[in-house]
This record gives sequence, C-alpha cells and structure tokens, in this order.
Amino acid sequence: MSQISPFHLMILLFYGLGASLGYGLLGLACVFYFDGEAEAKRFFVAYTLSFKTIISLGLILGTWLIVYRTQDVISETVEAAFAQEELDTHYFTNKQKFYSLKRSISFSAEFIVVAFVVFNYLCQFALSKWGQNLMIFAMCAQYALGVYVGRKLRYAGMMLHSLLNAMVSRNLFRNRELDAINVYVHVASTLTIIFGYIHVRGYFDGQFQYDSILGESAKVFLLIPVIIATPVLLIFNFYPRAVLRKLYSKSIDVEIQRLKEAMKDDSISNFEKRSYLLEFEKMSREELRYSLQLSLSDLPVGITILVIALESLLRTLTTSPWFP
Repeated sequence: MSQISPFHLMILLFYGLGASLGYGLLGLACVFYFDGEAEAKRFFVAYTLSFKTIISLGLILGTWLIVYRTQDVISETVEAAFAQEELDTHYFTNKQKFYSLKRSISFSAEFIVVAFVVFNYLCQFALSKWGQNLMIFAMCAQYALGVYVGRKLRYAGMMLHSLLNAMVSRNLFRNRELDAINVYVHVASTLTIIFGYIHVRGYFDGQFQYDSILGESAKVFLLIPVIIATPVLLIFNFYPRAVLRKLYSKSIDVEIQRLKEAMKDDSISNFEKRSYLLEFEKMSREELRYSLQLSLSDLPVGITILVIALESLLRTLTTSPWFP
C-alpha cells in the first residue's frame, strides 16, 4: 500500500511553484523580445502582482502533481483493507471512472474552452498581444488542472460512499488501516481551497478590459471556479471521514463479537466479562466521538469557502452598472 510522505508532497508543491516562476520568466523574455521592455514590465507586473497568477498557477500545478502522484492511495488503502467480494460493485464502477483518462481529458478540454471565452472575449487583459496570449494560456491551464483535481475528488468521494454497504469482517480500527485516506483528503482539499481563494481574489482585484456587451457585469464569470468547487470541496472535506467513522464503528462491533467468542471458555464471571466488554466499547466509541469533534472543528473551512464566493459575488453586483 502507498504511503504518503509529507516531505514528498512538499517537494511536489515546490515543483509547481517553481514551474510557475519559470513560466513567468519565460513569458517576460518572450514579451521583451517581441513587444519591447515596457510591455514586458507590464506583463510581469500583471503576472506577479495584479492577478497573482504566479501563485495561483503554482498552487494548482503543485496540487495537480500531488493528486496525480498519490491517486492510488485511496484504492490501495481500501483494497488492502477489504477482500474483493466484500466491496460493492459501485466501488469498482467509480474506480474505473476515477482512473478514466478519457473523462479527465474531456472535462479539462471543456473548461479550457470556457476559460478561453471568458478571458479572450469577456474579461480581457490590458496587455500586448503576446502578454494577453501568455496570460490566457495560464488561465486555461488553471481551469484545466482545477477541473482535473475536482473530478478526482468527486469520484474519490463516490468510491468511499460505496463502502457504506461493504461488509466489515475484521477490526480495521485497531491499526487505523483507513487513515491514509484522511491524509489524502486533507492535503487535496486544503490546497484546492487555498488556490480557489487566491485565484478569485487575485482576478477580482486585477484590471481587465470589458469590451463585450456585458461590460463589467461579465466579472461574474470569474466566479465559475469557486462556484463549481465549493460543493465538491465541502462534501469531500467532511463526507469521507463520516464514511470512515461508520466503517470503524462496524469494526468495533466485529471486535466486540470476537471478544465475546474468545471469553466463552474463560473462568471469570459473567459480570466481569460484561464489564470488560462495556469498558472496551465505551473507550472505542469515545475515540470515534472525539474524531467527530475534530471533523466539526473543520467547519470554518467550509464557511471560508462560502464567504469567498459570496463576498466576490456581492462586490460584483454592487459595482455593476446594471444594478442601482
């Protein structure tokens, strides 16, 4: 079974940030060569400060690398814990969709088109032709990679949902055999949330040209990533741990039944046997309850996502010429 090394994840994130920096420097050189020094400076200011593309592109590149390199964690963890016959057919259906290259390409291609339309026709960069093309390419890459990550999270959640009907035949709770899934959930969802925040704030604060019939009202289309990502991230941040708690609860029941069978021939009294079983169950349930409290403490993450979306939407509406 794959193990997630935090140092490896950190290096992958730095690879993404480094690639974004390299793209910015390459773009600076291209604009300088074709459009001159003044336009090159404008491009680099837009890329680094005005739109914060250097950060948002680096984050989503790093997140994509992490999700791509660790995508086997969930399936390997689940299949190491359960026998094939214990898993629902829906698990294997969603696993096939999770790994489908065709679906990843088609979803990403659709959002490349969306990004191209938004940033080529509705919200245009006030830069030279080379500067515009480089920024549009960076936006298309962010949309494509963001959709790739979101699609992976969606089908990972559906794979976990299918485990609710899985038969638990041994104690998975003792060695926390499913906890690697939690690491995947935390890393992928947290980095995606940070990307979404920087992306939305950066592009809402940037200076666009609005030459379409929609005028500045087209700014609302900049919310497309966060509108799509919010339900996925909210569900994926909480639901997998609810599934794990249910599976661990079944594991406790299995262990209690095993203890009952093991103590049948013991010389201790029935009262002592019941006391031991009750104490074991109490301690195990309390640990699960504590895990639930930890999950609820993550509620501000979900609230933060909603605040980002609502704040940006309200700011757009109040500054739009279509509204008094």
